[in-house]
Amino acid sequence: MEKNTASAQAGQAEKLSKAFAPIIEKHGLVLESLDVKKRGAAALLDVVVDLPENEIGSADLDTVTDVSRELSELLDADASLIGEGPSTLEVTTPGVFRPLTEIRHFKRARTRLLDVDDTAGRSFLGRLEAVEGDELVFDVQKPPHVPKKVAKTEKTEKVPPGPHRISLSDVARAEIHLEFR
Repeated sequence: MEKNTASAQAGQAEKLSKAFAPIIEKHGLVLESLDVKKRGAAALLDVVVDLPENEIGSADLDTVTDVSRELSELLDADASLIGEGPSTLEVTTPGVFRPLTEIRHFKRARTRLLDVDDTAGRSFLGRLEAVEGDELVFDVQKPPHVPKKVAKTEKTEKVPPGPHRISLSDVARAEIHLEFR
């Protein structure tokens, strides 16, 4: 039964993605993810939108609000998309704390300072300068701070400051490092 429910929700998410795409694209955004959950008779739709991978910056809050309003109007006008009954629609952006896992995530993060762990166990803090194919080009600022207690027990190799290239497949973990200016 659970497998059928997951399959039905995946089918519904695909149907909604196709219906939502024109509205999202009209506003210059892309659909990052769409999750459909059922809570009893209610449907919960979690829609994550972002700027296209070739743009740097953040999606404008007014634009996200416009997309949310228009998606809500579409759902109200076409009950076949989620069925009758109560529903909740949440439209958000990925946020700064999402893990960077796909090449498009890194393209969006160009010019940002990233905390990176590689598959060899090395860590560094570096500004992502470019994405060339599947290779990431960094200006390594410094190794991340490691508390003394942890530093004594862990002997990890550090990436020295300066230019550094790494293949996306060699990234174990990466996320944006918050900068306060």
